[in-house]
Amino acid sequence: MSALSFYIPTWSGIKHYLSEIFPKELMEVGEAPEKSAEESKDEVLKKPVYKPKEVPKITNKSIHSRWYWPFASGILMAEVVAVYAVLFVKLQRPTAAFVVLYGILSGLCITAGYHRLWAHRAYKASWPLEVFLAVFGASSIQGSIIWWVQNHRLHHRYTDTERDPYNIKRGFWYAHHGWILFRRKEDELGYADMTDLHANPIVVWQYKYYFFICGFTSLVLPTLLCGYFLGDWVGGFFWGAVARLVGVQQITFCVNSVAHTFGTQPYSDEQTPRDNWITGIITLGEGYHNFHHAFPNDYRNGVRWYDVDLTKWILWGLEQVGLAHNLKRFPRNEIMKGRAAMKLKSAERFAKRIDYGTPIDELPMFTASEFVAEVKERGKKWLVIEGFIYNVEEFIKMHPGGPKLIKSGIGKDMTNAFNGGVYNHHYSARNLMNSTMRVGKII
Repeated sequence: MSALSFYIPTWSGIKHYLSEIFPKELMEVGEAPEKSAEESKDEVLKKPVYKPKEVPKITNKSIHSRWYWPFASGILMAEVVAVYAVLFVKLQRPTAAFVVLYGILSGLCITAGYHRLWAHRAYKASWPLEVFLAVFGASSIQGSIIWWVQNHRLHHRYTDTERDPYNIKRGFWYAHHGWILFRRKEDELGYADMTDLHANPIVVWQYKYYFFICGFTSLVLPTLLCGYFLGDWVGGFFWGAVARLVGVQQITFCVNSVAHTFGTQPYSDEQTPRDNWITGIITLGEGYHNFHHAFPNDYRNGVRWYDVDLTKWILWGLEQVGLAHNLKRFPRNEIMKGRAAMKLKSAERFAKRIDYGTPIDELPMFTASEFVAEVKERGKKWLVIEGFIYNVEEFIKMHPGGPKLIKSGIGKDMTNAFNGGVYNHHYSARNLMNSTMRVGKII
């Protein structure tokens, strides 16, 4: 019995769970009274500096105590039901169309609402749009706006560290799915400023009635629509409701796992986020994660016109009809700086694999008289170009201009002839000489 008691919910456990997802510190909606500059300064000076506790690593011994059973049980149960639907419940074509359309709607309310509007304040929305995003953002049961945004802001502030809620350094599986199954205390993760959302009446309303809203939009509404209009009550529940919400969840989780593992880093390599056009398609534009982490408050994730970012185009369209405004765009020049920096890094890594010959500061030094002596007395096949000595003995027979011309320059300064007096040589000739023929420098 003791082995099973971990999985049996108790009232005290339920109260503890509710206290964590609905903290008492939720601020009241309204404007705070104005304070003088001196009062504000005093408050800042008196406020203690936030010092998060050391984060204990999750081990096999600690998994039992950290298992977030109320939330984890619901997630896993929904996934089991979704698998059952795939295996045993026939998907009718009208229901399949509904699943796709309602799934896209659910996903867009996460990407355009939870993520770009509330987590990053990348634009401003009219109140009808905010209400719509808040209501249908709950349809994929990814938590309230406040809970979702808090985790996401922590993710950006502490990316790839132990305070990152879905830290990819703990493994692909943990970042994708495992993070949501374990209890994480706020003082272990760190601090994220949420005052803007606590002062937003629509966000607070969704927070207060979240379970009612998500229950209706995620389970009841899809079942009713498919049952009443399509005559498919069973498919409406198993496919339109459960399988659809699980699918949207898994696609969202891909941003935490796939987009931190596979793809390119055209803007920054300081952290793990990557751009991945395949992930960009399935996540409605969230897969351009390297750009997003470099420029998080840009309303676009796929910044180039051909990047498949459906959310970007939806927001642009909403701006045209007045439902969204102040869409933030990071200056193009600064974006190009990021690309330029990464191209330079790539070029430097590529250059390290190339033999450029003996470094200039390691070349032996010769006076003009020593150079002449080496040629006349010791028979060296040397010539000078731009102050550097080149041994052309092995190259005489290979010279494209013929051996006679290059032989005539032995023992002489051929700088003018090399740079256009006889022929203006290409970089390829200069590179070949520097890596295979350069033997010294004239002082």
